[in-house]
Amino acid sequence: MQRWAGRLLIGVALGHMALALGSVLPGLETLAPGGLPGMIGAPWGPPQPERHAAFWSSLGSFAGAQALWGLWVLAAAREGRRPPRGTGLGLLALTVLQLTLAPVSGFWLNLVPALLLMAAEAQAPVTPPEAVS
Repeated sequence: MQRWAGRLLIGVALGHMALALGSVLPGLETLAPGGLPGMIGAPWGPPQPERHAAFWSSLGSFAGAQALWGLWVLAAAREGRRPPRGTGLGLLALTVLQLTLAPVSGFWLNLVPALLLMAAEAQAPVTPPEAVS
């Protein structure tokens, strides 16, 4: 279960990044006529909603962090360690919030790894406090 959760976290992140970059890259010359460095501009400058949307939906999104999260879950599973309690519940809470704000989205895909992580956490043996050093 835990390995599948890690794989799905990575897969959803890579899929999101591919779709986001696929929609941003064709218009990159229009979005960043001066090149990528500084394309967003200073927050006190004139509003540039198209540039902000392009950045925050692709490179500035949570996809990179989610892929790293998936790699961590996979590495822990390979070492025989279970995820810390609350990892799956945290992903579930984040996903529910995201779905509340954007119900027609790919956020639904994160429900599966959240539930898999919660199941993996439930199977983890409870270590007595005196055994933890």
